[in-house]
Amino acid sequence: MIRRYETILLFDIDAGEEARNAFISRSRSLIEEYDGDLLEQDEWGVRKLAYEVRKKSRGYYVRLEYYSKTELVAEYERIIRLEDSVMKYITVMIDQTFDPDTYATTQAQMAQATEEEPVDFSESPDMQESLEHEDISDDDDSTEDVSDDSYHAESDESDESDESQMDITTESDVPDEISDESKKED
Repeated sequence: MIRRYETILLFDIDAGEEARNAFISRSRSLIEEYDGDLLEQDEWGVRKLAYEVRKKSRGYYVRLEYYSKTELVAEYERIIRLEDSVMKYITVMIDQTFDPDTYATTQAQMAQATEEEPVDFSESPDMQESLEHEDISDDDDSTEDVSDDSYHAESDESDESDESQMDITTESDVPDEISDESKKED
């Protein structure tokens, strides 16, 4: 059964570009041995690590997306563990049932769609109508401007009246016997 996988490799930056490229080319040939193909290779470059790995605080990330038979993963991870330049790795199955022909057709359609000129919706009558409705709906909002002086004046007056209505009890307002009892309890 052919499945689609993604492996992220964290390379030691001291190993160098030659070791990294050699391992990726060996990975590609191994994938092809198991009736697969490398679909995508993303080199994320040197990144700071969240924690030290093998006493290193930086590493070089590479993401490989490929499809192959299910037996490949066990063999590929065995080879990765033997490789000194790879500090960490993770392999994730992306798709359980992968059809390379369907994938190729989908990719071709997506490439063709991106090559076409973008459509200008502003000239479309339907789009003009929806834009007009948006303008109307904006006018319906009856929110007051907070920077309006009359708004602030009203709110200041209401704050003063609220303070006069509040009954604030302080320690000096409490009878001595109650305050003495509470101190004894503490």
